Parts: sequence; C-alpha cells; structure tokens
Amino acid sequence: MSRLWLLRGALDAPGWKLLQADQKAEKVDIVHLDPPVWALVRADQPPAGYEGLDASEPRDGLYLDPNGSPMYLVAGQPVKGPLDVIRALGGEAGSLLDKLKDPDAVLERLGRVF
Repeated sequence: MSRLWLLRGALDAPGWKLLQADQKAEKVDIVHLDPPVWALVRADQPPAGYEGLDASEPRDGLYLDPNGSPMYLVAGQPVKGPLDVIRALGGEAGSLLDKLKDPDAVLERLGRVF
C-alpha cells in the first residue's frame, strides 16, 4: 500500500534536481513540497537514489508549503485537519487544546508544524 514518505536534505543536495526531473517524467509522485527543504512523496517503499536526501516516515503534524497550503498528516496519511492530528497525539495535545482553543496553535506549540 502506498503511503507518504518525507525526503529531507541539505539545500545544495544533488538529489533535489533528480527528484524534480523524476516528477516531471512522472516517475515519482510528489504530494507536497517545500523546495528544497523537504518533500512528501507517495510511494510503496521509501524513495531511494536521491543523493543527499534521506527518506523517513513523516511525523504527525502540519506540513506547510511556501504558499501556506496546509497538509495534516497522521501515521503517514493525510487527514482532514488539525483536530485529527491532536486526537492522534493524545494527552498533552488535548490538554493544550483545552487551554489554547486553537488547534493550529497547539501543533505549533508542540513543534508539529513543518
């Protein structure tokens, strides 16, 4: 089953250019991107072969692209919004929501905005 993988690397990592070329050639499905800081890529297995880029499972939270478009993730899958992420995080996140009343502020306070 395909899922989302987080690719990260240095600003000057050569893998960014290859990743962009593969996207244009429709060899890879980049779902959300903050170039060249991170990319969320849909694949069955962790993407490999992009020099200087490391693939990992994305942490639960909010991923913002440079235009401010949000993508909320839980367990490597997109969810509807911040409340889904807070429910997945449980305990401290729920308590903080009761206090702050703003789910996006909770995610930011918990370091879950990327």
